Amino acid sequence: MERHLRSFYFVIVKFVGILSLVIWGITQSPESTAVAGGEFLLGALFLLSSVMTDIDTKRRLIWNVGAGILAAIAVFLFPVIGIYFAGIVFLDIVSGMAVTFYLGSYLIVIAAYWWKLNVGLCFLITSFLFLLYLQNYKIIGWYKKIVGENIETESQLKADMEHSNVAHKNEMRESRLRYDNELLEEKSRISQALHDKLGHSINGSLYKLEAVKVLMNKKPEESEKILQEVIDNLRGSMDEIRVIIRNERPDKKRMALKSLQALCSECEEQYNIKTTLDVKADDKTIPENIWDVILDNSFEAVTNALKYSGCSEISISIMALGEVVRCVIKDNGKGAENVVDGMGIQGMKQRVRNVKGYFDIETLGGFTINMILPIKGKEGKQNGTD
Repeated sequence: MERHLRSFYFVIVKFVGILSLVIWGITQSPESTAVAGGEFLLGALFLLSSVMTDIDTKRRLIWNVGAGILAAIAVFLFPVIGIYFAGIVFLDIVSGMAVTFYLGSYLIVIAAYWWKLNVGLCFLITSFLFLLYLQNYKIIGWYKKIVGENIETESQLKADMEHSNVAHKNEMRESRLRYDNELLEEKSRISQALHDKLGHSINGSLYKLEAVKVLMNKKPEESEKILQEVIDNLRGSMDEIRVIIRNERPDKKRMALKSLQALCSECEEQYNIKTTLDVKADDKTIPENIWDVILDNSFEAVTNALKYSGCSEISISIMALGEVVRCVIKDNGKGAENVVDGMGIQGMKQRVRNVKGYFDIETLGGFTINMILPIKGKEGKQNGTD
């Protein structure tokens, strides 16, 4: 209700003002009841026409013409209020023009002198009308225009940010998928190596065992010889399996580092953000499940930095310290006075909790994420391994 009244305050003030003029005019010319009635009727019609110019904007010109005709009649029949009606019609017509046109309303002061009316009072009422129209059509109109432009700009910025957020998430997801695909390719290569190197050997052993089954009773010496060949062949196959697993198994650290390096390259190439990756850990120091936490949280932290920090530098540091590994992800952006735990930060904290690690955030001089992750469990075994 209050907002509705604010929207129509000018119409309300205009209505009250014209009605007050009509009543005041009637009190100033009490010649007869008929004259007073005519003055009231003319004033009521003008009041309707003038107010409708601001309500029915589609027919504003028609209402302005009607109000102008009524004002002209009032000037000749009832000049006490007619000159003010003329001033209101004039201001309605020039309301969309430059402010200098508004000064034309002071011509009614000359008309008041011509009709031998109270010039001082006329000047005060004209000044009131001038300021009222100036406030509504220029000052408030300018403010509404600025607010409208700001709302439009804000909406555009929100849309751009949302589009940027989606783009960042998609890019990070694609990088993560590339890492997963490379891991699958490694596994596929191992499967192919096992098939190529062991398939023929195992099939040959099977054929020899079938022969042993047939010759076991008829030719025991030959069967024993074939059986020994099968044993030697399978022993050699086991050695090959050990070599393949040792040399060909997916190296989680190597794959994780490759993915982090690709992430840093994307930040520099696509967003012109200097990104550094510093890793101080041996190949076998950090278990695979800890690499998963480091990799997932690094992707999430970099995504948040691109969206919110406005930074020009990002650094990722991974260092093994005895039985723990410390990972620090830092940017030189604007930081944050109050950190809101959105889904991204909650997810990072949950991953660290799952491996019984420590998670901390610093917001001075940028935004820094500290993670302390255990390498070994209580019994001295690597975390996440048997």
